[in-house]
Amino acid sequence: MPIELNHKRLLLIKPSALGDVALAAATAWALKARWHDLHLTWLVNTQFEPLVKPISCVDGTIGFERSRLQGLLAPLSGRGELKSFVRTLKNGHFDAVLDLQGLFRSGLFGWLSGAPLRVGERTAREGAWLFYTYRVTVPEQPVHARDRYSALARELGCAAPTRQDLDVTGTERADVRRLLNEAGFADGTLVAVCPGARWESKVYPPQKFAAVLDRLAQDAGIAQPVLVGSRDMDSLCAGIVSACTRAKPVNLCGKTSLRELAALLDVSSLLLTCDSGPMHIAAAQGTPVCAVLGPTDPRRTGPYGQQANVVSGDCELMPCLKRRCPGMGNKCMRDLSPQRVAEKALALLAMTADNMVGPRTLADG
Repeated sequence: MPIELNHKRLLLIKPSALGDVALAAATAWALKARWHDLHLTWLVNTQFEPLVKPISCVDGTIGFERSRLQGLLAPLSGRGELKSFVRTLKNGHFDAVLDLQGLFRSGLFGWLSGAPLRVGERTAREGAWLFYTYRVTVPEQPVHARDRYSALARELGCAAPTRQDLDVTGTERADVRRLLNEAGFADGTLVAVCPGARWESKVYPPQKFAAVLDRLAQDAGIAQPVLVGSRDMDSLCAGIVSACTRAKPVNLCGKTSLRELAALLDVSSLLLTCDSGPMHIAAAQGTPVCAVLGPTDPRRTGPYGQQANVVSGDCELMPCLKRRCPGMGNKCMRDLSPQRVAEKALALLAMTADNMVGPRTLADG
């Protein structure tokens, strides 16, 4: 269904989660590459709005306060927040909606915008497909979320995205270098570590993370890995710091904005992580990712283009896709040896060194 959208207004709906928002950036780039004069507005959760707003292919954002409209039927509550939100949607005068979220609420919001063309997945959940004027058949599972988004954009006439990044600027890189220096990071190879995840079943134990970092310190001279993540990862990061015997981590957990996090991951030589939002940000920035995955399927949610960099444990239920372990005692993470993770991380660091004049350092541009 190729369509002409130059000089038109499109609403891209992808409110959450952090990783999905990072993955959706490629679709925004593809849309703007196809129609340079398209006005693209992104509907996104307010907590992620600062990450999306500076991307140069995004012309505007509409912040969505999810906590005020919880639950499937919350949009029908008639509260003042909803009325104001719907007024904002209608005032956008959108010609088209592309719903990458595919839930009842996102489908409803697309319909409430008044846009005559509303595009989404034919099999969108919670009946969201009922709100679409054009329903797209996407590849069957298992398929990566990025490829599902691209299938929707391709149906509109977009080519494969040539960019996937979050448009980190030189100024942002310089600012994060100053932040690292102020935190006590000495110039050298920068390895970022994100030990937490939204699901407890995705988390690799802090003692095992510490063992990996000690091995990197011993074999690759990574004396100061940098811990990153949201404030709810404080205890995990503190546990890693206390368990390390060789490495001396710099703990920036909860101390970076989302744009600072993106810039930090952009200048890193490697991200060591669980299945997390920062994993997708790093992959979008082209940073090598050593991803420790347990209950989730790397074909669906692994670091895009880097599925070979995933290290997984061994459990007969994998991928169970459960937020909490279904009775196996977190076997997939519990039995995954730090040695396997460290060997993958060391191999990626060696590849980074081979592909560059030298590993990325704070002095690199």
